[in-house]
Amino acid sequence: MARTPRYQAESGVSPLWASEPFRVFFPLGIAAGIFGLILWPLHYLGWWPTYPAIQHPRILILGFGAAFLFGFLGTAWPRFLEAKVLSAYEVAVLLFTWCVSQLYYVKGDIPHGDLASAIACLWLLIILGVRMIRRERELPPPGFALAFSSVALTTVTLFCWVAGWDKHSPEWYHVFRLIAYQGFLLLPLMGVGSYLFARFFQIPGRKPTMAPAKYRGPAVWGSAVIVLVSFAVEAFLSARYGNLLRLAGLAVWAAGAVPGIWMVRAPGTRPWALRLGLILIAVGFLCRTIWPLQLFAFEHLLFLCGFGLVIMLTADRVIMGHCASPAEVELKSKTWRWIAWLTFIAAATRATADLVPSTRVSHHIYAAIMVSIVLLIWFVMHVKRFSREAPSE
Repeated sequence: MARTPRYQAESGVSPLWASEPFRVFFPLGIAAGIFGLILWPLHYLGWWPTYPAIQHPRILILGFGAAFLFGFLGTAWPRFLEAKVLSAYEVAVLLFTWCVSQLYYVKGDIPHGDLASAIACLWLLIILGVRMIRRERELPPPGFALAFSSVALTTVTLFCWVAGWDKHSPEWYHVFRLIAYQGFLLLPLMGVGSYLFARFFQIPGRKPTMAPAKYRGPAVWGSAVIVLVSFAVEAFLSARYGNLLRLAGLAVWAAGAVPGIWMVRAPGTRPWALRLGLILIAVGFLCRTIWPLQLFAFEHLLFLCGFGLVIMLTADRVIMGHCASPAEVELKSKTWRWIAWLTFIAAATRATADLVPSTRVSHHIYAAIMVSIVLLIWFVMHVKRFSREAPSE
């Protein structure tokens, strides 16, 4: 960018739910996440006849994950560009296409669900891209550009799924799955985190310890390239070396883009939980490297306790910044300790279901219920804030 952003959008007329779309997308994401989780208990009880092996990840990633990504980018992107906030029409179309995709996934119509998800992602790219074009020389920080690029890559992948290109070979199926599942969550977290995560560790009265901009950009994009290459390596060559390469990409990002968050003691529960989530993402890749025959088991460690925890913390930061007064942001939080440890236990339980086949059904149920409880705790913690206007300075 040509200058440091003030995080202020252009003045204009737009309802609060549209100008700050996280207010509608975050609650809907929680609802989608809980529904995608309880499909397993419902199936084992005989109340959901379809085996939800495909519905579950689609709803969790392209429902829960997409809702949080849409809400975040829809809120933050115009403010970083100091452009117009999203209009009611733009958010309504995005919301409609997202809801249609989830309804198709619930029905088990995966191709049409993927098509609707692709259209939703494409529409988001259009409304964000228009603001970037109108700002001419103004560009978002490198991390936000990476999040935008990740949505674009997932959009292409979804259209490829609709066209059936993933059926050409098992290798291509695996590549597309890695891009749409891991890439869709990991790359935006790395991108947004390069700007946001240092602020979790900010000491009051001091500036956040951030990597210099001239190093942060290359670290963000370099790590993203390594991650993308790792997807091809895992699919076409070796699962072990693909995950090892992904772990290396994450290490490049951690050392080059967010070195400050590893150099200080966590000043509260939220930064402690964030550090735990990031470490568990690395542990997930490490476990998949050491035990490549158990990729699926450790994928849940990666998604539940890694991506899931970091996503909830990022969303918490957005809500507290837009809807709460500084006095409400306590350093120590028993609620967040419960969320972090319950998420960790649920991830371990879900991994055990694949590592010890005799426990599969019971641990599927336990893990799904436990994560659903975590999401409900998070929602109850913030539900009254979604309708609040931003506090005055």
